[in-house]
Amino acid sequence: MINIQQDGKGQPYIQWEQAPGGWKRAWIQTKDGDGDWAGTKRYLNIVRTATADGGPSGNATDFPIFSELPDEQILEAFVAAVCAVTGCKIP
Repeated sequence: MINIQQDGKGQPYIQWEQAPGGWKRAWIQTKDGDGDWAGTKRYLNIVRTATADGGPSGNATDFPIFSELPDEQILEAFVAAVCAVTGCKIP
């Protein structure tokens, strides 16, 4: 089972070591107004982090979520797929 945490805004996220010393964070964000550019209200974000427990470092990329699957299921599927494609161990 992949460890899903919650950030200070209550958003679920997974953080894992993609390569030695290369950390990534994926999280689900809710957006309203102009920030909701795809009209879905939910977005999967991915960004690098400097450390295992560090916050986002750099510019995140967001993907609109058109599915009604729970946030945790989307995160687990995304991280598992990235790890499978790149050969990284699933955290």
